Amino acid sequence: MLIPASRATRVLRLSIACMLGAVLLAQMMSCASLQRDVFYDAPAGEDPVELSVIELDLVRLRAEQGAGLRGSGQADASRATRLEAIRNRLTRLASVSSSDSRRTARIMALSAEAALLSGDKSQAARQLERSASFYGGDELAAIVASRLKKAPDERLEYLKGASRLVDEGQRIGAELGSAYYALGRMREALAAFDAALPGLAEEYTLLYGDERTRAYALRDAEVAPSTGSLALLTAEPLSLLGMAVLAQSETNAMDWMTGGATWAPGVLFDRLMASRWYLDTGAQAMVASTRKDAALFLWSMMSRADTRLATRYSTRYASRGTSPVPDVPYGSPYFDAALGLVEEDVMSLVDGKNFNPDGPVSGLDFYGWLQLAAAWR
Repeated sequence: MLIPASRATRVLRLSIACMLGAVLLAQMMSCASLQRDVFYDAPAGEDPVELSVIELDLVRLRAEQGAGLRGSGQADASRATRLEAIRNRLTRLASVSSSDSRRTARIMALSAEAALLSGDKSQAARQLERSASFYGGDELAAIVASRLKKAPDERLEYLKGASRLVDEGQRIGAELGSAYYALGRMREALAAFDAALPGLAEEYTLLYGDERTRAYALRDAEVAPSTGSLALLTAEPLSLLGMAVLAQSETNAMDWMTGGATWAPGVLFDRLMASRWYLDTGAQAMVASTRKDAALFLWSMMSRADTRLATRYSTRYASRGTSPVPDVPYGSPYFDAALGLVEEDVMSLVDGKNFNPDGPVSGLDFYGWLQLAAAWR
């Protein structure tokens, strides 16, 4: 498309591809490999990429807030300063008249996002109304509007409806992944993320990456983890207490000990410590777990105080006095646990030979092992 050089406007061409997978097609939109081009007429003197830059700045800020990077007064002040600068930029852009209603709608949508990140939901709602008055098909406006919904299922249904009306779709696809994730629908979340994220800027992977990683790890879980457990299901190190909390919350494999009652985390930890589910009987609850800690914990859960089962590998290898796993010596307190977990395909040797007993354990690592151990009979 040729634009006459005499026009006092500059053109920003935003090309996006509608590439949502088969899982989402049935629910969202029926466009496959359909390319749409959206043109903004930018007034003279305005950088054509200005709105895109602001969008990604806001995505980064949202990712930082979602990652819980708060608590530091200096960090909070820095984010507040960045948000204020963005809102001032948007006010300046909105003051310049334009014949392109879609450009104005996008500015209002970005203003709504900035207001929401600032904690001003009322202002965000007002900016969304202004955006819709200029153009009702702005994708970013739909995403902000969905986050103003009170319930996760309302958010999901709004996004599914909005996806049929907007010009673009990949951003909504990623936000749909987040909505499915919030509802514990991990397979659908994973499909939505993987359909949308490859076509978006890396800032969007920063925003949704943790949820996508968890959705992948939990995709085969028969029951969605509880809200409390989700906070532990990260790539960060899991504490000794965290193992106990997940085992009690997400399985019934400890009912033989608790009688089916839900014990307070501190009580549960103390009881397990006394029963020698942990290597160091003086360990603190929030100490980071290692692979040998996880093995002993899970083997204790699986053996259910059956001494013969719990020590069967020590008995099997007693005549040799050696271990088939080089870094798990015979006679060590986690020998039976490590060999048992490997033989029962709950945990694996890291290189086909060694167990790496002092290796770190994340919440996602442990959750996967926990599900296999709980299903073992």
